[in-house]
Amino acid sequence: MAKANWDNGRAAQKLRTRQALMDTAVELVKAGRRPSVSAVADQAGVSRATAYRYFPSQELMLSEATIRVAAGSAADALPSAETTVTDPAAIAATITRQAGQYSLDHEERLRTALRLSLDPQSGYQRPGRRGRWIDDIFAVAGDRLDEPARARLRAALYLVLGIDPLISLTDIAGLDRAEALDVLEWVAATLVQASLTNGPDEHEASTDEKEASAAAGPSRAG
Repeated sequence: MAKANWDNGRAAQKLRTRQALMDTAVELVKAGRRPSVSAVADQAGVSRATAYRYFPSQELMLSEATIRVAAGSAADALPSAETTVTDPAAIAATITRQAGQYSLDHEERLRTALRLSLDPQSGYQRPGRRGRWIDDIFAVAGDRLDEPARARLRAALYLVLGIDPLISLTDIAGLDRAEALDVLEWVAATLVQASLTNGPDEHEASTDEKEASAAAGPSRAG
């Protein structure tokens, strides 16, 4: 038990040290500087040897610092969809294309953010933009979806937003950027349309038909 507590304490101390270095780097980047690892270590009060264990190169450190600075910027938001269309599927297509274009415009930074989020040692959490974009889609859908359908569709839409699906389509599926955007737009619209087609009214009608069929009994061949 004592060893486990010691190990946990050391792990927590390492995270605090790394965070102190990154906080310092972020402040310097905000001030318009490109600090070296040594300069950040000196200002954070951490030994240079320790700092280089966390950030072996200036490029690695500044990449993460730049990501963190940008994540807190108001300009990092997706532009509003300027449309009067009230069809939820069309809105989903528009927002998904805008989100995809945003990801392509900031591809290098967002790929770096993805790598950082997959590293437990970085402590980096990606901003929750996708949830806000999905809320915009649901605002148009109104009450045409019941809660189970909304929850299922929300989960599905997370798969078509952000840099992740674009990486899959370009790096793995071999699509060019324009093709990738077309596919994501189509998938988003298809998901929403399918959810609306199987919405509360259709579900109730289907249930009534099944009950009527059961009450009529099995059909007999003439």
